[in-house]
Amino acid sequence: MDAPPRTEEHLLDDVDRDIIDQLRVDGRLSFGEIARRIGFSEPTVRQRYNRLVSLGIIYVAGMYDETKIGGIAAHVGIRVAGVPVAKVAAEIADHPNIKYVACALGYYDIILDIVAQDAQELGQIVLQDLRRIRGISDLETLTVLEVMKDTYLWQGFRDPIPANRAGRLIASPSR
Repeated sequence: MDAPPRTEEHLLDDVDRDIIDQLRVDGRLSFGEIARRIGFSEPTVRQRYNRLVSLGIIYVAGMYDETKIGGIAAHVGIRVAGVPVAKVAAEIADHPNIKYVACALGYYDIILDIVAQDAQELGQIVLQDLRRIRGISDLETLTVLEVMKDTYLWQGFRDPIPANRAGRLIASPSR
């Protein structure tokens, strides 16, 4: 069975989302197994996967917990002044120890994740490498002690959040 065609105005359709859902559960699934699970042909899944990868929508990688292999992980919030945020973010993204860079709204303009072999290397990155970048006006480093949860399995990205959970936390009802 072949999937219906997509239009340019809709980058992802339900078939693309089904493929992504299957890979979130197990990134090692074969195209044949994904095809069986979602009810489409293996060539359709392979073509869709290759398209999603070429567009930069998905990538599949082995993830690890830096703190469990003897390294240090840190989250950093950066405020930018006098320089476009995107320019600073692009320069930060070139650093080999920085694995995640995102431009953000809120108190920080840029959020990033750093991995380092030890405290000395983390200090070098934060106190010297980052502080040399023009436009960084303030930064806050949060060193990871222990990872309690790191998952790609959360409520489906296409499932609506129930109205009673949208935008606020609800206390458990008293009994």
